[in-house]
Amino acid sequence: MGNFGGTGGDGGCGKPSEGRTYRHAAYGIVVDCPFRLLSIEETAAASGWPAINVTLGTPDYFRVMSDGLEFAPDDWFHHSVLPDGSIYMKADEVFEAVVSAEGRQAICAKADGVDEKTFEACFLNFILSTSLALQGEEPLHATVVDLGGRAVGLLGDSGAGKSTLAAFLVSQGAELITDDMLRLTFAGGCAVAHRGPRRLKLFGEAARRLLPRAIDDGHWNTMSGKIMVQPRPQMTSQRPAYPLSALFWLGEPGRTSAGDAVSSTRLAGFELARVLTTSTMNIRYRAPDRLARQLLFAEHVAQVVPVYALRYARRYALLEQVARAVREGACS
Repeated sequence: MGNFGGTGGDGGCGKPSEGRTYRHAAYGIVVDCPFRLLSIEETAAASGWPAINVTLGTPDYFRVMSDGLEFAPDDWFHHSVLPDGSIYMKADEVFEAVVSAEGRQAICAKADGVDEKTFEACFLNFILSTSLALQGEEPLHATVVDLGGRAVGLLGDSGAGKSTLAAFLVSQGAELITDDMLRLTFAGGCAVAHRGPRRLKLFGEAARRLLPRAIDDGHWNTMSGKIMVQPRPQMTSQRPAYPLSALFWLGEPGRTSAGDAVSSTRLAGFELARVLTTSTMNIRYRAPDRLARQLLFAEHVAQVVPVYALRYARRYALLEQVARAVREGACS
């Protein structure tokens, strides 16, 4: 299979020649890329070594790195740990990438014809989160908003309603902190949520109902079938990080309360550990030591942040009650 980065050289199976590097600060880390990230402002002020350095890979490089790998033919996402500990991944018609075993380097390529914003969303969700996981972190699959000084995170599987609830809270004055991925760090007995890109992915009906003014500048994400919107043209706060007040788990899609019932129950014990470990990104990465690390991470979160199970029927008419339960939990 060869070492990470292939054999190098012009036109071989290594990286193409280097061009301009763009430096971005997102999720509290520095990312150096050979391309602009459109939803994150480029910054020359970010100093120090990047948390991840990204370069472009050639078709020959990926052909060598994926040689001999076997994937399910009906799976749109391919993921494999290579013999040297690096990770190969490919999302059909979007991107292909290899992230080094220590998580500090990534070689990637955009699929022909993919639009920039769809590629960027996948780059952040898959490549960057894999880099963080390989560096020993546990980013969460979460959407986070600031409710007047109290940051709350919404956990749940894809389709659970995180973005819809976040859009409703934004429509009532909340600020979006991050969507899809939450990077947490810990300091002074607090969990700190780091700001991500200024965009929210919503299904068409939710976008039209909750953030109609944002749709005109929205962008169709071909991979998720959602519209990526910027909730507000101007942010009232440019803070890069926020103390996290609470986490709310919305449960698996299809398992909700009946009727008009809205319940918020604080989790503890095994159920709390299960929710937090299954809410981490990169669930296909099953390194032998990862479960132990996830359990330690869950314990650390549980010590400083209350985590609630939020159950309700997915009906727009109930969102006001749900928002009230979120605000009460954040203040408790």
